[in-house]
Amino acid sequence: MNLRLTWLMIAGGGTVNWSFLQEGLIDELSLVIAPVADGSTTAVSIFEQGEFLPPHGPVAFGLKEARPLKDNVLWLRYTAMES
Repeated sequence: MNLRLTWLMIAGGGTVNWSFLQEGLIDELSLVIAPVADGSTTAVSIFEQGEFLPPHGPVAFGLKEARPLKDNVLWLRYTAMES
């Protein structure tokens, strides 16, 4: 049986997300922005370069869609730009 994967959501931490991104395996970025702030110095980012990963330059995204949701939440969808 041959199965073909057509859609996959990566919901890892910053290092896992960056690993997939630097290999060119992310074609869309979906962000949900909620009006909540956390000033913690230990808060993680969406993408983090792990010390064990090879160096890689920035990856650009282009805005595909911006959709307001209830409770002042904003859903942003980006497409990875060709490098």
